[in-house]
Amino acid sequence: MSRAQNRITIQLDLSGYSFTIYDRNGAVLSQESHSCPVDLSVEELTPMLRKQFVSVSVYFTTWKYTLVPSHMFFKDNARSYLSAVRDVSDTDAVLTLEMPSRKAVMVYAVPAGIYNGMSRLCRNVRFYPTAYLLIDRISAIPDNNRLLVSRTEGMLHIVAAERDRLLFANSFPASDMATTEYFIFSVTKEVLFNPEHTVLHIYGSVSQELGAELGRYFASVRFIA
Repeated sequence: MSRAQNRITIQLDLSGYSFTIYDRNGAVLSQESHSCPVDLSVEELTPMLRKQFVSVSVYFTTWKYTLVPSHMFFKDNARSYLSAVRDVSDTDAVLTLEMPSRKAVMVYAVPAGIYNGMSRLCRNVRFYPTAYLLIDRISAIPDNNRLLVSRTEGMLHIVAAERDRLLFANSFPASDMATTEYFIFSVTKEVLFNPEHTVLHIYGSVSQELGAELGRYFASVRFIA
């Protein structure tokens, strides 16, 4: 099978990157993970990105995003929507993703180095903030009250939903367990979930210590891929 029929997903965070290559039927062909600063990732990924893939999806850690209700969204105002809630650099690329199921548009910034470097290497690259992935994944959780979190290097992402209604989506700096717990419990309180009757879903991995600590307060803790 030619590489032009395969697709690749790349995960970038503050400590490095990983990638997975799939064939056209969705089967995993190969996976790799590397530790390195993000600003070196594009250079190190160049040999791989020069190969032909039918699609290139890049998921990256950021808190520079916001959701705008579809009926209020005007594309020409995308940068101003984001600048109102986050510090956006003049060199950041501001992109948008429509989310019809949420009746909203996600507006987000991609660092200039990552955006320019990868866009030069492949025309069909698409960028997605980690929060976009979580909002998409929370739809598949069957509980009425759904709380989904992900902790990457120094950053905590939290998404909450009640049935088909998205209640909360945000990211916070959280480099230690105490700060992580603080934000999780604050959001749980804000959306009026009772921890004793709420299952906390975690995307990715956290330390056994943190998982056990959170399990003391929530009905249970489940990990999803």
